[in-house]
Amino acid sequence: MLFFIGLGVEQSPTIKAIGTLLECDRIFFETYTSPLLDHNVISELSSSLKGKKVEIVEREFVEDGRKIIQFAKEGNAALVCSGDPMIATTHQELRSRAMREKVKTRIMHGSSIITSIVGELGLHSYNFGRIVTMTREPMQYTAYNTIYQNLLKGLHTAILLEWDEANSFFLSPNDAILSLFEAERDLAYGIISDQTLILSVSRIGVEERVQSLTLETGRKFDFGKPPHVLVIPGRLHFTEREALSAVTETAPDFFIDNSAKVLRTADRMVSKYSTKTLAALERARYAAKRKEGTSNLVPVFENVELYVQDALRFLKEGKEELAVLSIGYAEGLLDSLRFSGTLEFEW
Repeated sequence: MLFFIGLGVEQSPTIKAIGTLLECDRIFFETYTSPLLDHNVISELSSSLKGKKVEIVEREFVEDGRKIIQFAKEGNAALVCSGDPMIATTHQELRSRAMREKVKTRIMHGSSIITSIVGELGLHSYNFGRIVTMTREPMQYTAYNTIYQNLLKGLHTAILLEWDEANSFFLSPNDAILSLFEAERDLAYGIISDQTLILSVSRIGVEERVQSLTLETGRKFDFGKPPHVLVIPGRLHFTEREALSAVTETAPDFFIDNSAKVLRTADRMVSKYSTKTLAALERARYAAKRKEGTSNLVPVFENVELYVQDALRFLKEGKEELAVLSIGYAEGLLDSLRFSGTLEFEW
């Protein structure tokens, strides 16, 4: 049998986990999915197991998986990690492979970083959207777009920061924040600014430190020792605001709604292009007045105006695709006059 055993964020095995590990023939401890905050954990675990050997394994051992699956076929093997073992997709894949090879598996869950940040901050778990991991890569478009999609729904975004066990590298919150500003500069959805509220939780399970600050402050703030998790909150329930105020000793009115001014893609497009199209329409009408034989263009101009009105109406009704199509038709009609040589005007 193959056991997946999580030690929780405190990195401390339960009595049940100890009993299970005592029955295992091989015990493997991996640290690449989550760092060891207390380097005595391995020796303490071995001591609790009456001196039984705990083998530290690297990423390749788990990702390859063949050895541990073979050990599980021959007897009982355990893969131990911090947090909850099934938070890591690598462990999920290993379990699926083992089951396909007719190896029985069992999971012994532990508290995870995901559930712990909810409790530490006093936020509601069902107000969180998709989780994202930020890496050292310079352009964080995936993270940025995830935050954007969550904020559109008023949801909070938990941001995990890259941990490279082989090189003892942690992505700092400061670098993560700078990357978000870079993505805002390039994509310009209007979700990241100096006044954006951000929360941080550091070293959960050892010496928790919770902070609430703006991104302006966060650029150069000293977050202390890693690991860290960042949260971009969305729309806060009043009880969440009260909890954050108590936990961080900050006035409740500091906790703004980051989602309040976030616009859908259709909102941004239609707002921008409707203004642009109507301005071009006025220039086209002026150009037509100065050119003979253009009276037949009056219906075209009327249709352009009607398409713009339709776009704005569809947007209010929540029919985003129709809104974008309508503004596209309006632009297309005006463009056709220029491309066909019928009328020259500044776009």
